[in-house]
Order: sequence, then structure tokens, then C-alpha cells
Amino acid sequence: MIKKIGIESSSIMPLIETTPRTLPLQENIKEVTNEHDVEFYTDLYSVKEAIQQINTSFTNAIQSIKKAKIVAERQSINDAKLLSIIFVKSLSENWYGREETLRWSDVVINNDIQKSQNYEEFFKILKQLLDNKKEKYASMLKIKKDYLNIDSEGIQSYWITPQFITDLRIKIKVIPNKFSIEYFFQKLQSVINNAYMGKLKVNDVVDIYHIHSLYHDACVPEVWSCNQQFVKRHKKYLKSVDEFKSLFDP
Repeated sequence: MIKKIGIESSSIMPLIETTPRTLPLQENIKEVTNEHDVEFYTDLYSVKEAIQQINTSFTNAIQSIKKAKIVAERQSINDAKLLSIIFVKSLSENWYGREETLRWSDVVINNDIQKSQNYEEFFKILKQLLDNKKEKYASMLKIKKDYLNIDSEGIQSYWITPQFITDLRIKIKVIPNKFSIEYFFQKLQSVINNAYMGKLKVNDVVDIYHIHSLYHDACVPEVWSCNQQFVKRHKKYLKSVDEFKSLFDP
């Protein structure tokens, strides 16, 4: 019998970039695939959400280049090492600076950029390196014949300290969302708001949308989430909603 497992956006991200959640997720995938005949599923909106996360982060990194260039021009800085520091600090100054710094700062160790002769050349190479890394993300998130094919050999640097498995390959079936997220919220607004007592946030709606699509549209009985707050926050509420209560059965 085939075991069907759903993976939403919080579990897609650790498969394409190194985080503290990567290795535990990879080990769970290896364990379940060794013990069962498994099919993995995700919903299309989870893939779109992951792509949007990278695109937004990339846009912020490009803005950081512009800020760093202003500093370089103002102080006539051409030394590649100093320019690297300026760029990393500019990444850190973003609203989500920690995420941007983790995701993009490693590009400055490239040999070509460290051999640049002036800040114009430095930032030109830097922009190309950022483009290259963004394309690697895009390649991993590209849907081919309704599947994501993720190979851990292509995993991107994010956190630097966690270990991860380098020879894991996972094929994930992408299923379309039956409802748009706007229609979904309208459809379930009354029962969800009643269960959550008016405390529902946008991110909560998106979490529930992923679960609903996988559970009802793809008939997936088990969903893995790397959102540490998901079960803690949602289980006690969703168990009282007819649309979801059986999802949490043992």
C-alpha cells in the first residue's frame, strides 16, 4: 500500500537551502522511504509561496547593492574586502536582514569578485553572482510534468553550521489548489473565525490553506510541516472544525 505524505512550503524550504530543519527532515524522509512505498505531495500555492519568498529576498539583496554602492562612491572605496563588508552590512540593515544576510552573503567569497579592481567592477560581478544563485533556487523549484525533483547536491547555502545529507533525492507531486486563497478564506471564514475566536492572522490562513488543499484536493492523510508553531497553534482549534478534525486523528 502506498503511503501518501504532504509537504507544504515550510518543508520545501529546508530541502532547497541549509537550515537547522534540513537534516531532521531529510532523515525522516530517508526513514519513511526505507520502510514504505511513499508518494510525496505538495500544493501549487506552496511552490508559489517558496518562489515568492526567494524573489522578495533577492529584491532586498539588490536594494542592498544600491545602498552599498552609495557608500563606496561616497568614501571612494575600491578594496574588494572592504566592499564585501559593506555589502554584508547593507544586507543586515534590511527589515529581514538576518534572512538576507544568511541567504546571499556567501557570494562575496567568489574569486572573481575578490580580484575586482574597483567598486564598479565589484558590484557588477556581485549582481551576476546574485542572479546565478537566484537561478539555482528557481531551478530547484521548477515544476516539470507536475513534479518537483529536488536533489540535495544542489542545496543552497543559508545557515552555515547545520549538517545535511548530500545524496538525497525526492520527487514531489504538485497538485493544483481547487480554490483560490481568497475564495478559500471566504468559504471557511465563519467556521475558522469561530474556532479561532477572531485571532486568525494572514499567515494562519495560508497554513490552513495548504493543509486543506493537500487533505481534501489530493486526499493526503498525513502532512509534514517544519513550522514549529503549526501543530501547537492550530491543532486545538482545527480539531473542532469538521473540515479538519480527522486530520489530527492518531
